[in-house]
Amino acid sequence: MRIGLLGGTFNPIHNGHLYIAEEVRKKLHLDRILFIPSGTPPHKKEKTIPPAKHRLEMTRLALLGHPDFELCEIEVKRPGKSYSVETLSELKRLHPHDRLFFIIGMDAFVDLPTWREPERLLSLCDFVIVTRPGHPFSQFPDIGPLQKIQKVDSSRLLELDHLGKGSVTIPLTSGTSIHFLSISPSPISASEIRKRLAAGAETKNLLPEPVASYIIKNKLYGAS
Repeated sequence: MRIGLLGGTFNPIHNGHLYIAEEVRKKLHLDRILFIPSGTPPHKKEKTIPPAKHRLEMTRLALLGHPDFELCEIEVKRPGKSYSVETLSELKRLHPHDRLFFIIGMDAFVDLPTWREPERLLSLCDFVIVTRPGHPFSQFPDIGPLQKIQKVDSSRLLELDHLGKGSVTIPLTSGTSIHFLSISPSPISASEIRKRLAAGAETKNLLPEPVASYIIKNKLYGAS
């Protein structure tokens, strides 16, 4: 099987996450996508993030009615901080005959050198890099230690930036690949949703309805 992996704090999960997952699923012909809420993210301030049990339940509710999407609790169940290299190693062990595709935005990918064991990360599965405003794909050749992995033709990525559609696949020496996938950017952001909820403003069309109801019921993000 071809399995997509979409991780994150999901703080909260919103329609933009679902849109990106569906676009990647269709364009790369994935059989299913696992949504992986983080337990204790190493790059985030814990006090600004609801407990994992709430983010897990919001994700479960968001995936109702999406048969190709599946909740994965692997990071929430692991004690301590959640490192992607540990998650990918475990998922690779659990799916030895499947091809895994790790989905992240270009804004997160430029920070990959600061992650634990970035070179090993890229050897564990394919990476799918999706469009993010203000972060052109042509940034890739300048990403520090990743230059050692594979020479990249920056002109192909520059063309992808200008076209605003299509994809570029870069095979790596490890046998995995990096897929740069241009999709229409989602205007929805979790930070904007949190601000709206705290201010009592409208969030219609930004959140799946069951998620919005759960947030209000549990008084998350200052909602009431």
